[in-house]
Amino acid sequence: MIDIHAHVLPQVDDGPADWEESLALLQQGEKDGIRGVVCTSHVLDSLNEEIENEFLRKFEELKHRAQEKGLNMSLWLGSEIHIHSQFSVRSKVATINGNGKYILLELPMGDIPQDAGEKLFQLALDGFVPILAHPARNSVIIRKPHLAFDYVQRGVLLQLNAGSIMGTFGKRIKRVAFEMLNHQLIHFIASDCHTPTGRSMILSKAYRIIERYWGTDTAERLFRVHPYKAVIGEEISAPPPIPLDEKGRKTGFFSGLKIFRNR
Repeated sequence: MIDIHAHVLPQVDDGPADWEESLALLQQGEKDGIRGVVCTSHVLDSLNEEIENEFLRKFEELKHRAQEKGLNMSLWLGSEIHIHSQFSVRSKVATINGNGKYILLELPMGDIPQDAGEKLFQLALDGFVPILAHPARNSVIIRKPHLAFDYVQRGVLLQLNAGSIMGTFGKRIKRVAFEMLNHQLIHFIASDCHTPTGRSMILSKAYRIIERYWGTDTAERLFRVHPYKAVIGEEISAPPPIPLDEKGRKTGFFSGLKIFRNR
């Protein structure tokens, strides 16, 4: 598996406090079956030269320390950019693996800024592929999941946290996550790990849930195929999204879970 959303660099955001925690996360992920990780530290205000250089420096040190530990894991650099942050798409850390194509972006948890859609869609028009991090945790999308369909229709890809489908963030978020999966709106599942004892680098449990309800083909696509294509900058061809009722579905939580199995 490849984890495209992971806070692994130490002392740059709310992720690992030191190198020991960073390496513990990687060891945890390797044991879980993860063979590649994109290091995506938060960019909350501005992706300036100072932040870029700090990410690059710590990333190189992380690779060196991981090699010394004998970890068999590929590491790539990116960032998780807040929708209101100032950044240049030409930054070495703005896109995943510096490929100049896929950009991981996040919304505020409590709302959707008025200009968020315009910014995402403009990136898509300019030839980039915005990946929206953990949309099932956004309070507006929780109430209006049809907005997720609108984003996907206009060139945005969506990434779920493994914890969202495991119930880590509560039943309501899990319900929305399953709803998005049922409507073929999700393109990646990642750990969004921060610390080995808190939000950890574990994907295998979520993989088994996806495999159980939507089949092995879907699990492979969300955990391996799409993440790898995002890393190398290759075009992702996903199943077409299925519209949601603006008032939300009225069916039960587990209704229709297997209708897209093995697509």
